Amino acid sequence: MKVFLPLNIRVDNRKILFVGGGKIAMHKIMTVGQYTSGITILAPWIHEDLRGRGYTEILKEYEPSDLEGYFLVYACTNDNEVNRRIKDDAARLGILVNVVDNRELSDFISPAVIKQDEMTIAVSSNGQNVKKSVEWRNRIKALLEAGLQ
Repeated sequence: MKVFLPLNIRVDNRKILFVGGGKIAMHKIMTVGQYTSGITILAPWIHEDLRGRGYTEILKEYEPSDLEGYFLVYACTNDNEVNRRIKDDAARLGILVNVVDNRELSDFISPAVIKQDEMTIAVSSNGQNVKKSVEWRNRIKALLEAGLQ
């Protein structure tokens, strides 16, 4: 069983690559985008809701050399074989990878978060129950919004 250590990782002045630009990637990009603008999206097609938000956009198919210079990588394609290749290529370069929706291949996972000013609350199920993590996050958010801070 994979076990993930909760931690905060410094991302200012670090480059983060998302391979995939569709709905699978969109949620993760929107979350990571709260913490850094150093995001590159590499995909043959990028969802219109992600375009023009200040991210670097590279319209092409993935190649192993695309990983060079990145601190973190999110493999967000809808092709399991491509995601596995990204993971293997990144491992050879010593780059940590999140294979979205596949905790067994991932070096790290992303919790459900609430960010307000300098404060962040993160809820994680160790990647075992994403729906429950989101449910808990939403309940905590409702408490905060109700003024029970």
